[in-house]
Amino acid sequence: MAKIINKLPASYWEIEKKQRIISVWLFFLLFLFYILTIGFISAAILISVGIFISGFSSFTATFFYKYAAILLLISGILTSINYFQAKKSGVRYILSNLRAYPPDPQDRYHLSLINVAEEMKISSGLKALKIYVIPSVNINSISLIDSGNIPAIAVTEGLLAEASRDELEAVIAQNIAHIIKGDTFLLTMVCSLAYFYERLLEATEKEEDYGKDVLARTRKQGAGQPLIYLAGFLSNLLFHFFISLISQNRELLADAAAVELSRNPLALARILYKAQVANSYLGDSSFFAPIFLVPPDSKEITDTPWSKLFNTHPPLIKRVKLLADMSHREVKEIIEEVRIQEEVRIQARTEIPSSEEQVAEKKELIKNLQQKTAEEQEREKIWLVRNSKGQWEGPYSLGALLSLSFFTPALKIKNIRENLEGLAKEFPQIRFALYNQFKNKSLNQFSQNRCPSCSSELSASFYEGVPIKICPVCSGKLVRVNDLEKILSRREFSFSEKLRAKADLYFEAMMNPQKRISTSPLKKPGPCPECGLELTIRPFSFYYLFPVEKCFHCNLIWFDADELEILQILVEKVEKLNSYKSGNQLE
Repeated sequence: MAKIINKLPASYWEIEKKQRIISVWLFFLLFLFYILTIGFISAAILISVGIFISGFSSFTATFFYKYAAILLLISGILTSINYFQAKKSGVRYILSNLRAYPPDPQDRYHLSLINVAEEMKISSGLKALKIYVIPSVNINSISLIDSGNIPAIAVTEGLLAEASRDELEAVIAQNIAHIIKGDTFLLTMVCSLAYFYERLLEATEKEEDYGKDVLARTRKQGAGQPLIYLAGFLSNLLFHFFISLISQNRELLADAAAVELSRNPLALARILYKAQVANSYLGDSSFFAPIFLVPPDSKEITDTPWSKLFNTHPPLIKRVKLLADMSHREVKEIIEEVRIQEEVRIQARTEIPSSEEQVAEKKELIKNLQQKTAEEQEREKIWLVRNSKGQWEGPYSLGALLSLSFFTPALKIKNIRENLEGLAKEFPQIRFALYNQFKNKSLNQFSQNRCPSCSSELSASFYEGVPIKICPVCSGKLVRVNDLEKILSRREFSFSEKLRAKADLYFEAMMNPQKRISTSPLKKPGPCPECGLELTIRPFSFYYLFPVEKCFHCNLIWFDADELEILQILVEKVEKLNSYKSGNQLE
C-alpha cells in the first residue's frame, strides 16, 4: 500500500485511477477490521458460554462453518454500511463540524485565497478545486475529497490573517501535494469512517423526551450505556487501526512535493512554525488530526517508535529542519525571519485613537445627540405589560415590547398614551409590527439604518477588509456575528495607550472574576438598526466579559466607540499569553 501512496501521478486521470485502487484497499481493510473485531468479541462470548453451560460446544465443524458464514455476512453488511455512508456524507459532516463556508470575493483576504488557489490549481494540473474558509483564529488547513471525487481545501481565518502571499501559496501547494499523492482521499475516508461511530455515539446520548421523570431518563440512559461504550470503543479502535497503517513519511513527502510546486521551502517552513507557536486546535481534533496541516498536539510529538505508531504527523522540528536544509539555512534563521516579519507588520499597523482623544467639538455633538436620542426613546415607551401576578410592568417601547422573552399576541398589554388595554393582537400597531418582523422588515422605517446611540445615519465602511456599518458621529460599529472571526484574526491596526489602558481593566477582570469594572455608565439598549427590536445587553462571551449590544434576530452586534478595539486588544493579549512558552520551543 505504501507504493500506491508514494507514487506521484502524472495526470488527473491517474489520480482518479489511484483513488479507485485506494478505495478497494480501504474496503478490504475495513472488512478485515470487522472480521477481526467481531470475530474476537463473538469468540470470547462463545467460549464463555461453553464454560458455564454444559453440553454446549463451539468446536464442531458444522458449528464452525455456520459461525464463519454468519461472521462474514455481518462483517460484509457493516463494512458496506460504514463505507458507503462515510463516502456519501463524511466530508459534508466534517465541513459542517468545522463551520466551513465558501470564500467571499468581496473580502480582499478571501479574494487573495481564491487567486492563489486558482494559480496553484493550474500549475498542479488539477481539473477542479473547491475552496472553503473555516471561521477560526487558529492557524491551520485541511484537504478533503468529496463524494463527487472533487478535491477541496479549507483554511482558517487565522491562517489568512497571519500568512504572507508566498506562505499562503506554500500551504495550498502542501494540501495539493496531499491530493495528488492520494493521501487526502485515504485520510478523508479514514476520518469519515471513524466519525461514523462518533455520530452514532452522539445520537445515542441525546435525550429527546425531557418531559419524562428522572427515573425514566435514568433507565433510558442505563439501557443505552452498552451501545455508547461499544460505539466509543469501535471508533477509537477503527481510527487507530488505520492510522497505524499510514506512514508519517507521507507528510514529509507532501512537504517536498509542495516545494516542487511553490519553489519556496522557506515560506512553508515559516508558516509551519507560526502554526506550531499558535493554537492549531480545530473542531474534534482527535479525529480530524490526520488531515491537519499541523496537529493540535504537535508540541508533544517526538521521534520515537511509539510516537510513529500512534501519531499522524512527524515532529514539527523534523519538518522545519528538512525544509531549512533545502534552502541551506538553519532553523534559528527561519525563526528569526518570522520574528522580523512580525516586527515589520507591527510597525506597519495604523494606530487607532480612543474616543476620549477626539476633538472637543465632536464630543459635545455626540453628547447632545445621545441626550436627544435618549429623550426620543423615552417618549416612545408607551406600552405596559401585565405580568403573571396581575401587575403592570413597563413602560416599554414597541421594539422592547416585542423583544420580551415572554411576549405573545395573546399577552395582556396597555397603551398609556391612548389609555387602552387589551390583548396584544387587538392593537393595529402590534399587528403591523409583527407583520414587518415576519417579512424581515424594520418595525420603524424612521429608525432603520440609524445609530442606536445617537440616531445618526449609519454609513457603509470596511474594517480590516470586512464590510461593516459605522456611525460617522459617535464611531459606533455594527458588525455581523459571522464576520467577527475575520476581524479578530487580522492585524492591520495598532491601538493608542488610552485604548490599551481601557483593555487592561477588562483583562484584569478576566484573570480575576471577582474584580468589578465600574469605569463606564450603565448601558441603555437602543433599537437594532435593521429590524428595530430592542438590542439585548450581554457579555460578548463567557470568556471576554464586557457588555455589548446584541440582536439575536438579525445576528448582529453593536459596538459602542472603542469596544471593538478593546475586544481586539484582549484577544491579542490572550494569544500572546498562550503562546509565550511556545515561542522558543524550536530554538
